[in-house]
Amino acid sequence: MNPEDIEPSGQDGRAMEVFSKDARVTARMLTQDQPITKAQRAAIIRDLTSYRESNKVRGKPMPWATIAENIGLAPSVVHQTINGTYKGDEDRALRMIDQFLASEDQQSKRPDIRGFQKIRMTEHIVAAINQALTRRSIGVITGEPGSGKSVHARWFLDQHDGAVLITCDDADCDAKFVIDELHKAFGFKTFSPHARGKKREIEAYLQSHRNTVILVDESQKLTNGALEMLRGLHDKSDPEGRRNVPVILFGDEHFYSVIVRSRAGDRTPISPQITSRFFPVISLERDCLDNDEDGTAIAGTKYSRDDIDRIVKGQRLKLFRPDAIGFAVQLANLPGHGALRLACRVMEIAIDIKRGPQVTVEDLRSALVYFIGPSEAKLVREQISAEAPRAAAKAG
Repeated sequence: MNPEDIEPSGQDGRAMEVFSKDARVTARMLTQDQPITKAQRAAIIRDLTSYRESNKVRGKPMPWATIAENIGLAPSVVHQTINGTYKGDEDRALRMIDQFLASEDQQSKRPDIRGFQKIRMTEHIVAAINQALTRRSIGVITGEPGSGKSVHARWFLDQHDGAVLITCDDADCDAKFVIDELHKAFGFKTFSPHARGKKREIEAYLQSHRNTVILVDESQKLTNGALEMLRGLHDKSDPEGRRNVPVILFGDEHFYSVIVRSRAGDRTPISPQITSRFFPVISLERDCLDNDEDGTAIAGTKYSRDDIDRIVKGQRLKLFRPDAIGFAVQLANLPGHGALRLACRVMEIAIDIKRGPQVTVEDLRSALVYFIGPSEAKLVREQISAEAPRAAAKAG
């Protein structure tokens, strides 16, 4: 029986397995000098369909138009080839599909040198969001354009029923914009011509919907009045300060530098009253990206929501290195800092931001900065250095 007479079944496996019988040794599945058999045609189509299903765009299979463009064929040619109705040179179309699939297969086998960086960045972003949710605070996540902030914001929006997302631009960035966008996002059907009336509706809603999370993208464009409005809504969502509605601000690196300077006491456009509510504050460039030999941050990679889901769901219990535990003990025994409470909070944050399989002393030091700020963290480290010889002498 000739191979051409065999109709492939759904159990024949991937096309590469079908063609292995012909001892193909190159990345290409087909050769130019031989006609394409029915078995090969069916295997190619199965592989193309499988490729589409496994490469999703916003949770849906990749559009055929995108695939056709990547192959170099018209969408109608791809559709007709798959359906067996193409009247042109079908063998040529199949060979182009074959070349595309082979190229994609080779690409997928290349080492992902940024894989660890992507995981680290997602760990930091998700950890920062979780910290803000746990402490019911105003979290800040900053990074350069393309570093993954917006896609993480949209991912969290999909994951959390009570989340709403507003995005600023150069024209819409003041307190009125915040009120109008939140009023719209919460789906209020009432009409109020004045911002004051809308604001009261929003405050009442937040006080009765404590599962709400407010996400703001492009936060660096917010005016000081808009930031003050968000702080006021956050505070009034629970006047007792126990279950305030969390706010997550996504901004650029300039936003981070202004916040840090404000906390250090410098005069900035952002008031200390606002920045005192900010926790945690992370910079993707400073905390998450690998650097090249010149110390320049390597640009971030693109994310899909599936990437983030996979990374988050793959987290495991994180452990402390022995030297990290020693550092935590030193923190817990420092006089005048709420000792044990300080150590416990720092350890809790370090578990979320750790950079390796175990929490290190460096992770704890970073967590200390996140919790009490750079200036106070420096004083604590100096105090630990001064206390260490005394503790050693006391121990004998």
